[in-house]
Amino acid sequence: MASGHTTLSLENELNCPLCLQLLSDPVILGCGHDFCRQCIMKHWENATQAACPECGQVFQDRTLKSNRALGKLVKKSRNHSLNLKLRGNKPYCIEHEEELKLFCETDKKLICVMCLDRRDGRSHKAHNFMLINEAVEIYKEKMKVSLNTLKQKKSYYQEFEFKQQEKITEIKDQSNKLQSHITTEFSKMRSVLDEKQQNLFIDLTKQEGDVLSRMEANLRKIQDNLNRTQQMLSNVQKRLEHQDVYTMLKEPPLDEKSAEDDYQPTIAEGNLPIGIFQGPVQYRVWKQVIDVISPVPTYLTLNANTAHPRLLLSEDLTVVTYGDMKQDVKDNAERFDTCVCVLGSEAFTSGKHYWEVQVGSKTEWDLGVVKESISRKGHTTATPESGYWIVWLRNGNEYKATTVPRTRLNVPKKPRAIGVYLDYEGGQVSFYNVENMSHLYTFIDIFSGRLFPYFSPGINDDGENAEPLRILPVRCHEE
Repeated sequence: MASGHTTLSLENELNCPLCLQLLSDPVILGCGHDFCRQCIMKHWENATQAACPECGQVFQDRTLKSNRALGKLVKKSRNHSLNLKLRGNKPYCIEHEEELKLFCETDKKLICVMCLDRRDGRSHKAHNFMLINEAVEIYKEKMKVSLNTLKQKKSYYQEFEFKQQEKITEIKDQSNKLQSHITTEFSKMRSVLDEKQQNLFIDLTKQEGDVLSRMEANLRKIQDNLNRTQQMLSNVQKRLEHQDVYTMLKEPPLDEKSAEDDYQPTIAEGNLPIGIFQGPVQYRVWKQVIDVISPVPTYLTLNANTAHPRLLLSEDLTVVTYGDMKQDVKDNAERFDTCVCVLGSEAFTSGKHYWEVQVGSKTEWDLGVVKESISRKGHTTATPESGYWIVWLRNGNEYKATTVPRTRLNVPKKPRAIGVYLDYEGGQVSFYNVENMSHLYTFIDIFSGRLFPYFSPGINDDGENAEPLRILPVRCHEE
């Protein structure tokens, strides 16, 4: 109880003489009396002179000096008083030390009754406010709605998170499979190339051995005769140098026949077959290893029975040109009557295949793969869903894939030949610039039924697209 009385006594001493509340931002006047800064300023607002409300002392200067020490003491007293009141587990207004019973919706804060009529002009009276219990119920309902919304959003994001993780895993698996495929394909090539290299080394070593064995045998024969001649020369030299005449004459000199050997040395000639080892080695080996290339470049021809009447085919069925007029040809079920195109003769139902088509400087062409079941009569929209997996050129520089919507391709350098790759089981049709084998576009799909190579040289109404399409003979056969 003593503590409570002491606290009340201390609070009374710390009250502002004007507002009778705990001092707020206390200032000290020259006479030593303390007031709230706002209270004394408001008191002097309409006064003719600045005088202390307590003792009446007049001041020439209205400058106010903060009493920081007293401010700290007031703060401690306020906190102590508030702690005593909070023991009842009720929220209190720190400024007015009143229980917080209202909620100001405008400022989103709890207020007491006295906060509605503040003398400093910061009143909540014009704001929207309600009892705390009412506000709690309203906010609970709002939070329930927010909770359901957030749960739905969480489920929505979790679904996308799962799908994205699936895609990431799919790409990683795809990358690992592609790395394994690349490693396997290059291992096959390296294995064959290493074998061919070793065979060339073996052949070179044998050729070297044959040539050197003849040369070394001849060298040994020359050396044997050289040694005998050297020995005879030494003996004659010694006899010439002998001082004893009798001894010199005791043995007759060598006759000319003995001094001259019947052996006539020669140089054994020989050369390595440079043409075998320093000729077009890479080309010869390439022709030998063509069988390990997968897919083997396919030899294609055109099916004349499918060609539009305006198309002209070469005798060997590898070149197609847009003609000036329609040909008098039979209108069979296979023939296209509207689309200016022709199919390849060979159908694919499995495996991997690759072919190349020369497009030159044409301004328009279509190339790719189509289903056997596509419509041959009338107009049709080329899409994968309708059985077309093709890439085309329009206006000389607009390259597109026949997706929905069309995919515009970024082709930095105009290709003069296009490579087409079909992996039937893998569901892949890819297109390449033959010059540098740069990738242009890839369709991924599931194939069924027979697929045919597709060729369209485009129309030539402007006279700038007269060049033909030419199937390039990319397969090499060892003679």
